[in-house]
Amino acid sequence: MRSIRGKLWLGMMTLVGIVLVLLWLLQIVFLESFYTNLRIADVKRKIDAISQLKAGNTQSIADELDRLAYTQGVILEWVDTSGQSIYLSAADSARQIPQMRNVAWREFYQQILSGKSVERSFVHHRFGNKYTIIGTPVYSAQGDLAGGIIATVPMAAVTETADILRRQLAYITVVLLIVTGLLSLGLSRSFTKPVLHIRQVAVAMANGDFSARAVVNSVDEIGMLANAINYLGEQLAKIEQLRRDLVANVSHELRTPLSVIRGYAETIRDITGDEPGRRAVQLEIIIEETERLADMVNDTLQLALLQSGNANLDLREVAVRELLGDVVKQYSIMAEQNNICLTLEGDLEAIVIADEAKIVQVMHNLLQNSLHYTEANGRIAVRADVIGQIVHISVSDTGLGITEADLPYVWDKYYKGKRAGTNEHVGTGLGLAIVKGILEAHNAEYGVGSQLGEGTTVWFELRRACSDS
Repeated sequence: MRSIRGKLWLGMMTLVGIVLVLLWLLQIVFLESFYTNLRIADVKRKIDAISQLKAGNTQSIADELDRLAYTQGVILEWVDTSGQSIYLSAADSARQIPQMRNVAWREFYQQILSGKSVERSFVHHRFGNKYTIIGTPVYSAQGDLAGGIIATVPMAAVTETADILRRQLAYITVVLLIVTGLLSLGLSRSFTKPVLHIRQVAVAMANGDFSARAVVNSVDEIGMLANAINYLGEQLAKIEQLRRDLVANVSHELRTPLSVIRGYAETIRDITGDEPGRRAVQLEIIIEETERLADMVNDTLQLALLQSGNANLDLREVAVRELLGDVVKQYSIMAEQNNICLTLEGDLEAIVIADEAKIVQVMHNLLQNSLHYTEANGRIAVRADVIGQIVHISVSDTGLGITEADLPYVWDKYYKGKRAGTNEHVGTGLGLAIVKGILEAHNAEYGVGSQLGEGTTVWFELRRACSDS
């Protein structure tokens, strides 16, 4: 199978070959006829111009004939109506071709003296030289026929010129083939070298080396391809790192509840199976750990769905009161049990465009976090404020807060804070990562602000419905 380099070289050489063939055709095959017609047309035009001079002005006509004979290298003769020569550019009549005095020549004279413009071709009977003879009538000042001008144009110069060009073109062809062959080979190599380099990088990435990068300095399409390959490598490296983090974190998170479940199951089997009280406590722990595992799996699947971009949103108009009211009501009992004041404030009649189920899930995650990290006698405020064409929704608490060093990582997967009043880490660490995925699917702005020991505020913005404007 021919390589791209070979195809490029062959294509460029074929193009050069076609150009050379056309050049040969134009310079060799058509040159002689083209140059002959051009030369004859030029001589005829100048003879016609001289014939316009009145026959009485003999000296002016003779001067113009001398000039034409000298500049064009032709033999000129001016004859009167009887066929007698008035002017002959050659010093010796022997310069005329031999056929000039035969029958054909006399017929040629008769046609000119009858008022016709005539053009004939002759070949020298001994040397084979070609001539073209042009005859044009001359009129007197009164408009009467006063003779004619005959021009004998040698065609040897045209043939010699074609021979010279043919030899010159042969040398030019050889030089062009050598030069273009080397240039096309260099160009094909310069084109395919970065392509082969990019291929090597792609193969390395396919084999798992995501650190491989294509080094191409050009700014053309090959450079764009190299940049795309490098970007692909960066994204694959990120995906690989995410995969490793997921495996490491999930295995770590799963190991603890699985160990607990196995330990208590073995205890029930070997020790407390016949003790209803202890058995019930241990079974409850097994159930709690199982639910924890189920929550982790569900959160992981949902986060994967959001990150893949396959989470379809059911966007519709929904009132803020409906969006937030039910969620706050559900968590009010839990807040009362922990002696926490939970309030809903702001512009609750505003209407937003959102996927109600997913925004409700966002609020669940945010309120769960606030309840986990807010101590007794604390306060949680859910607030909605209309700002132009958006609705700003925030969840603020008076909990433990987040250190400035940890604040940039709260949206990351598996980030966990400590439950208020304890050193216990709670949740699966996926709650805010899921919140982030849902809000980004809505193209919503979001953020978090916190001070250690004073509390945390998480906010996001939804687009306001046109009907509410």
